[in-house]
Amino acid sequence: MRKENLEFKFTELSDVYNKDKKIDTSIVLDIRSVNKEPYSLSPAFDSDIERYCWVPEKNNTQLNLDFFVKDGTKIYVDNELLDEKSYKVFSKDSPKQYIFRFENNDNIATYTLATLPINFPPLNINVANSSLVSEGNIFTSVFIVPKVVHWPLIIKDVIRYFPELKKYYIKYLYQNIMTRIKIPKVVKYQTERKLSKSRKYLPYIMMLDKFGVPIWYKMAGIGFSAFRPYKNGYYYGAVSNYPQFAIGLGKTVLLDKSFNITGFQKINEEDIFTELHEFQYLDDDTIIQIGSKSHKYDNQNVDSGIISILNQKNGTNFIWNSIDHVSPDSSIVPMKEWGMKSNDYFHMNAVRILSDGNYLASARHTQTIMKIDKLSGEIIWHMGKGSLNNFKFINDPYNGFSHQHAPEELDNKNILIWDNGIGSIENGSRVCEYKIDENKLTATLVWSKEFKDLQANVAGNCYPIDGNNFIAAFGSQGYIQEFNKDGSNLLSIDPGGLIYQVMKTKVN
Repeated sequence: MRKENLEFKFTELSDVYNKDKKIDTSIVLDIRSVNKEPYSLSPAFDSDIERYCWVPEKNNTQLNLDFFVKDGTKIYVDNELLDEKSYKVFSKDSPKQYIFRFENNDNIATYTLATLPINFPPLNINVANSSLVSEGNIFTSVFIVPKVVHWPLIIKDVIRYFPELKKYYIKYLYQNIMTRIKIPKVVKYQTERKLSKSRKYLPYIMMLDKFGVPIWYKMAGIGFSAFRPYKNGYYYGAVSNYPQFAIGLGKTVLLDKSFNITGFQKINEEDIFTELHEFQYLDDDTIIQIGSKSHKYDNQNVDSGIISILNQKNGTNFIWNSIDHVSPDSSIVPMKEWGMKSNDYFHMNAVRILSDGNYLASARHTQTIMKIDKLSGEIIWHMGKGSLNNFKFINDPYNGFSHQHAPEELDNKNILIWDNGIGSIENGSRVCEYKIDENKLTATLVWSKEFKDLQANVAGNCYPIDGNNFIAAFGSQGYIQEFNKDGSNLLSIDPGGLIYQVMKTKVN
């Protein structure tokens, strides 16, 4: 496989046209393809959308483009004049970026097409309302179980990021394979049902433009979750071992602004495994990580949840272990649910620093979020459908959330949360915003959006882009949607696989 299939950054669109001409997108009426979705021009042509992409279905396929333009319009592809109003793009040339320039007298319109590797998940981008889609780049990752033919690449990726583990990679590879075999059927069904069995997919991390077209991507054979910007560049979580589907021995890989590896980050505490659900590098140099630690409890092995908050400048070194505060008896998940030897009773999947300085954590397997005192580590309150809940829910038809992910404190101090809805919402998940009264211990549902037929059995998040727009990842449903507060769908990306979380933000 060629190197550019593994790692690729598309060139910037600049100085490709005569600046004496004025931009007039009305000279291009339409660009169409006869190819069937999702292996067609994506998204569908919109004169206000500048960039498009194409994922080839096979090694020997082509994208047939037909151009509909005003009379007298000249069409250029990479500065070469076309004789016809059509063009063929071949999969054998992927990945590549094409620049289409349309000139009519003193008017010009320019569009680009990025062709992607054959093993790339088909993005299937749909823009419902281009004028309302928010500004910013989309950061996400798509996890797909690789075919056997790709395992050599995966092994190389593990060794690259974890050179100290070379002698263990066969063991970890075995654990990885066995875990994938034993994951719940509903998860396997959700992550694979959109994928063609004839194609050889690979997992990727990616940065997309505002409409979902890739700007940069990298094959990521090792496990990963968040891919986000921070003040010095970009980062994503990486693990090489899966003793519990999504928990294991890992570390975060830090990338600079050119996407080169600059270092790694892990929890430097004895017997604590850094895991992939959370990593944040805040503007004040605070580093938030989570991990797990093995214990004996009631004659069985259990894995607790660990919070690590470190800031060497101000002297913060907060280590919190769930086993000291929450009994494994509070877990709703049977020990053998994931087919492994240890009980992931807590399954911490998020930590946030609240505006009052205390910590907000989410534990999927106790079905609660909790507020933790920043000094003592004591739990101030629990909230959710679990047995530990301290709150009365108001105006909530489901009386709380279940198997939740990604709580966020909003500017108005309300809590936004991704409700997977398992065992609560019939065949659906939702986004919830709660107003919290800590004195009366009430949680009032002030806004929510429910997604029918899109229940994510695992993973997912909802990220507030601005005061009105949100973007959500649907976990094991392999789906991303941007929507506004009135519930209108603005943008959807539907690659399949598993999308742990998504973020959209402007990058300086």
